[in-house]
Amino acid sequence: MSPRTLLLVLCVSLFSSTVSAADDEALQAFFSGLSSLGADFTQGVYAPGNQLKQRSQGRVIIQRPGKFRWDYQQPYEQHIVADGTKIWLYDVDLEQVTIKPQDQTMANTPASLLSGAGQLSEQFDVLALTREGRDWFELVPKRPDSGFESIYLLLEDDVIHAMELKDSFGQFTRIRFDNVVLNKDYPADSFRLDIPQGVDVIDETK
Repeated sequence: MSPRTLLLVLCVSLFSSTVSAADDEALQAFFSGLSSLGADFTQGVYAPGNQLKQRSQGRVIIQRPGKFRWDYQQPYEQHIVADGTKIWLYDVDLEQVTIKPQDQTMANTPASLLSGAGQLSEQFDVLALTREGRDWFELVPKRPDSGFESIYLLLEDDVIHAMELKDSFGQFTRIRFDNVVLNKDYPADSFRLDIPQGVDVIDETK
């Protein structure tokens, strides 16, 4: 799964137990108290059988509700930017920008979860799980057409440390967050893409 697919599908066997009402409320409380997030990230895409297909890294900032910026720096430079209305997808090597309407593109995806578009309980069934002695949450989308089966979140000390996405083809996308900063104010222009001259633009919002 490519970085773009992760956000537009929009990205494990040792799980046990089911969520209690308190667990569900704790996770909802985390998102309810989250206004922004900034972090370095490392992302791996794994085929069925846990075979690594692609590794990438970069920087993400999220401003709730509805704004985010994923800047992929390695191995290829890509930028995915949303301002609450539109999404810009900029592939630097291809010199191409695609602009899409955000409400149609991001509904019921992992990016909408982190950026705060919609209520958690309306979009997902939540399970509390234990893996290798650490507490995780599994979020199962209620809509069958979401394109993925589950999202897994690792929260410790009120900080998100990891996110995993299992898609409908049995692939896993695993993201580790480092140097996490919560609830910082970001300027509005952080969530707009300045399109370089000479780049092809495909605008699907018109």
